[in-house]
Amino acid sequence: MGATADVAVLTTGGTIDKEYLLNGELGVGEPAVARILATVVPSVSIRVARVLAKDSRDLTDGDRARLARAIADSVERAIVVTHGTDTMTETASYLQSRVRDGVTVVLTGALRPESVHGSDAHMNLGFALAAAQLAPAGVHVAMGARLFAAGSVRKDAATGAFRSWKA
Repeated sequence: MGATADVAVLTTGGTIDKEYLLNGELGVGEPAVARILATVVPSVSIRVARVLAKDSRDLTDGDRARLARAIADSVERAIVVTHGTDTMTETASYLQSRVRDGVTVVLTGALRPESVHGSDAHMNLGFALAAAQLAPAGVHVAMGARLFAAGSVRKDAATGAFRSWKA
């Protein structure tokens, strides 16, 4: 276990962390969270730890189990997970029954890489950091200035927007 902070941010890769490579392709780079946090002076302590560095379409249940272990090993009760948007809702549902009581986990990401002008990464991360401290315990998804409970949200593939969904 690491040092105690007010909020832990666990990174998994995804679009938020993508950067242009020399060959012109996008690849998962260093966690964008460090660059974003360098632009602000937060009044809470934030611990950042990289768990994975993958496009979310490549995540396996083994990767999700690794993330669940990292959450379980965290001493913080407010946790943000940066994640690719393509499978964010699946990971949120996976984590739903695997997070201990009294812990709030908020998954967030970006539709455009943080390294690209016009990215939504800064807004989504700030919103998720606030939500992790204020939302009830459980697993949530924070995208586009909206907060959804795990299992009640889907990404609209046509627009990229996250919307309420009921089974």
